[in-house]
Amino acid sequence: MGGDFLAAVTERQRQRLLDLGKHVDHAAGTTLLNQGDPAPPVLIPRSGYVKALRAAQGGTPPTIVDLLGAGDVLGVEDCLARRPSHLSYIATKPVRVLEIPQSAFHGFLDDDHQALTLITVDLAVRLRLRNVALGFATAKVRSRLTAFLTRLQALYGVPGEDGVVIDVGLNHTDIASAIGASPASVNAEMAKLKNEGYLSTGYRTIHVKKRLREDGPPLTPVPAARRRIPQMRMRRIAMG
Repeated sequence: MGGDFLAAVTERQRQRLLDLGKHVDHAAGTTLLNQGDPAPPVLIPRSGYVKALRAAQGGTPPTIVDLLGAGDVLGVEDCLARRPSHLSYIATKPVRVLEIPQSAFHGFLDDDHQALTLITVDLAVRLRLRNVALGFATAKVRSRLTAFLTRLQALYGVPGEDGVVIDVGLNHTDIASAIGASPASVNAEMAKLKNEGYLSTGYRTIHVKKRLREDGPPLTPVPAARRRIPQMRMRRIAMG
């Protein structure tokens, strides 16, 4: 989802979803779903972060295609299509999810056109973002890296002292997978960005000190009213 789905629905809808599912806690590094799992449940993270991966074919290494957090809805595409999971999901931070059986969530959407509209709009937004990201596929590693970091900053960055902190549990290998580059090239570009004063790094954290891209979000805090609208989290980044 592009925002907190459980906050966007009505109290009655929220309670029905809670009744349909159960909360499950997962440690960082835990696989929540595997690509190809039949009739996968729909997962709504309440806290933490999850990376979505897909392998092109059996036996090939998977690529990170998305990062999702609290309020997003995982597996809704498979639910609507009534298909096996087309992605794998792995927790990058300790995560609590509301797990709802696929058939139950499908029935919920069948009965509630308002909720179906929220899901449909978000799928359209997510598809647009993924298509924009594909436009960077032939760009240099630095452009792909700064575009990716800028998107993470816009969606999940937390204002801190002298900048923005990105603490979503990704390491350099994860970032390399997400932008289609080698870990060595990502390490080299990250070192350059640090030397140039754009950022500093800690254990799976990035502290952005200067604006990475002219089309990126500001480093100063954005008022809460601008960060969300009822249906979705504001996407404050133009990546193309």
